[in-house]
Amino acid sequence: MQHYFIGIKLPKDLAQQLVDLRKGWHLERSHKRLPVAEDLHITLLYLGAVESDLLKQLLSQLDSLSQKFSPIDITLNGVSIFGNPLTPRVVYTAIEEQLSLQLLQKAVLEKCLALFLQVDKKPFVPHITLAKKWSGQHEMFLKVMDIEKQSFSITDFSVYAINPRETPSYQAIHTIILSGST
Repeated sequence: MQHYFIGIKLPKDLAQQLVDLRKGWHLERSHKRLPVAEDLHITLLYLGAVESDLLKQLLSQLDSLSQKFSPIDITLNGVSIFGNPLTPRVVYTAIEEQLSLQLLQKAVLEKCLALFLQVDKKPFVPHITLAKKWSGQHEMFLKVMDIEKQSFSITDFSVYAINPRETPSYQAIHTIILSGST
């Protein structure tokens, strides 16, 4: 069964900039997966496998959020990790706390829970994954990585189908434009 997530695609120029910056860190030596620029995103909620009838209902429910949220300005805030500092599972670009983004994620979660979807209920930590799956090739991970603070505006979010054997791996199947009044 097809797996899905709900997320926010990065602007193309910013995604390419992050990939170019990442090249200098040689994360391919320590991690198995380095997403291509087209796959860089902010995950609002991982859905996993969803039946087609339920997915149609969810898309309709998510459309109702269009008028409730205006575009959201967010700022990238350095590089961080998930996991052990010496063998991190994930290296990511952090995002400054932004109440509107938290509220959008909560609204998406509520729509999913109302349909009784079995979703990931871990706390929402907005981030952009740069590398994942520690390869174990190097015993210690001591890299100095940083990015300049940059801001951009989120104008929409999408439901993505995950196609792990393709590049790019994520295909937007439905997009919701944030058109609410500010």
